[in-house]
Amino acid sequence: MDKYESSVHLVPASIDRVFAKLSDLSNMQSVQERVSDPNFEEELRARVPADKMPDAEKLKQIRDSIQQMTFTPDSVTMPAGPLGTVTLQVVERENERLVKLAVVGAPVQANVWIQMLPSGAATALKVTVGAELNFFIRKMVESKLKQAPDGIAQVLCALPY
Repeated sequence: MDKYESSVHLVPASIDRVFAKLSDLSNMQSVQERVSDPNFEEELRARVPADKMPDAEKLKQIRDSIQQMTFTPDSVTMPAGPLGTVTLQVVERENERLVKLAVVGAPVQANVWIQMLPSGAATALKVTVGAELNFFIRKMVESKLKQAPDGIAQVLCALPY
């Protein structure tokens, strides 16, 4: 399995609050509410560098995809274009330390590990993405997979805790 790791990111919240939020995936439903907010695009522009900001059409696609997500305490199911739907399923929780997710419904085996450690009044967070890829698929998606862990970590750091 190929693994891609983020750098360590700091969440400005205590580890108990961060773990409580991330270990119950139904808490992620707040993301749907945020993208529906009329101020969402303005907030996004303040956080995302101009060269990384999606255009209006791509932003609409992102909003539509997020609105179609369904959440339970143990899973998030989302549209995945031509693949249909993909589910992130919690497969392991280690109190105030780790949430491990498996990708279900994708043509490749993949996992996401969210590791947490206390760091004073904040929480240090690191994301690892692991995927079982053959040589040809790896060459097609490797650049995106290298960026994915830091992107996921940035989103997790921006959540309200």
